[in-house]
Amino acid sequence: MGVCKNLVKPGAVEAKKRLGQHFLKDTGILDKIVRWIDPAADQVFIEIGAGTGALSARLAEKAGAVVAVELDGDCIPILQKTLAPFDSAAVVHADILSLDLAELAGKHLRPGQSLRVAGNLPYNIGTAIIGKLLRADLPIEAMFFMLQLEIAERILARPETREYGFLSVLCQHHAKARMGFKVPPACFTPKPKVMSAVISLHPESRAKNADNADMDADFEELVKACFAYRRKTLANSLSRSVRFSGMAVEILKKADIDGTRRAESLSVGEYERLARIFHEGS
Repeated sequence: MGVCKNLVKPGAVEAKKRLGQHFLKDTGILDKIVRWIDPAADQVFIEIGAGTGALSARLAEKAGAVVAVELDGDCIPILQKTLAPFDSAAVVHADILSLDLAELAGKHLRPGQSLRVAGNLPYNIGTAIIGKLLRADLPIEAMFFMLQLEIAERILARPETREYGFLSVLCQHHAKARMGFKVPPACFTPKPKVMSAVISLHPESRAKNADNADMDADFEELVKACFAYRRKTLANSLSRSVRFSGMAVEILKKADIDGTRRAESLSVGEYERLARIFHEGS
C-alpha cells in the first residue's frame, strides 16, 4: 500500500508500550474504516481504546451514541475535548477488561437501537478483549476491530491450516468473521513491527440461559484440551485431560469422529457436536 499520507497531527500523548498502544493517524484509513462500519443513527457504539478520539469523532457524527472507553489517563482530556461537540458521546476512563459491559450498555442503549463495538485494540490484550465480548450476555449486533494481521488470520483460519487453533474455533463458534483490509505500519505512531488488519465479527443469535452458558464453558474446555497437544491424535489429547479422559473414546464414537484425527482437522461444527454430546452425557 506504500507510505501513508494525510496524517492526523499527533496529539500531546506519547504512546505507552506497556499498554500496547499504536495510534492510527492516517485520515484515509480512518475514513475507510468508517465507510466499512457504516454507522447509523439507530446504532450505539462502544469504542474500545478510543485514544484521543480520531475514530470516536467520526463515529459520533453518524451514530446514535458513542461510548468511548479509554484506559490511558493522559488521553482522557484530549478525548473529552474531541467529543465535546457531540451530545450523544460519552467518555469512560476505565479498563475494558474490568468493566461490567452489561451495565455499561444498559446506561446508553435505548429501545429500537442496536449495539455495536469498535476499536483499535491494544496488541497485548486484543484476544482477551475479544474473548470477553464473545462471552458477554449482550445483544451485540456487530464488532469491528483493528488487530495484528497475524491475530486476524488466526481468527479467520480454516481447518487444516497452521493458523487454525483454539482462537479460530472460539470466534467462529460465536460469530461470523470477515476480513476487511490490511493496514501497514506506516499508518500508526509509533510504527508497529507488524502489519495490521481490520476485521468484523457478527455474533450468532442464541438464547441466553444457564444451560447455554454451561454448554459454552464445556465447549471451550474441550477445544482447549484438543489443541493442548495438537501434534497428537484427538483420542490421545483428550485422554490426557482430567475432565475428558474418562469419556474420550465414548464421545468421539457418538460424534462419529475418528479418534486418530488431529485437532486442526475438525471443523467448528464437529467441535460443537462433540461438545454437545459431552454436555448431554455429563
